[in-house]
Amino acid sequence: MSTTGAGTSLRGISTRINGRHAFVHERVLELIARETKASGSVDFSKAELAERMGCCVRSLDRALTRLRREGLVVSTPVFNKVGGQLGNRYAATPEGIERAQRLARRGSKK
Repeated sequence: MSTTGAGTSLRGISTRINGRHAFVHERVLELIARETKASGSVDFSKAELAERMGCCVRSLDRALTRLRREGLVVSTPVFNKVGGQLGNRYAATPEGIERAQRLARRGSKK
């Protein structure tokens, strides 16, 4: 089962970590890890999440690429009935969940 990113709250996601601004990839990892633990995965489009996080789509794309490359997140495309892509389904790996928990312990929430 997965949750839809449009309804996913950013409450509790770190805005600062160790006194510095939290990077986009850190915030996205915390969000995906939280939703993976709660529902198994989360679906969202990059445009939708970038707007909600207050960053550009390009920054979000770089963050997701980094998280996938580091083996912290996996993604699979989600399609509608006629074959159009709706977005992606994201899930944190066990390593991603562990890293997100460490970030959350060091972070401050908004």
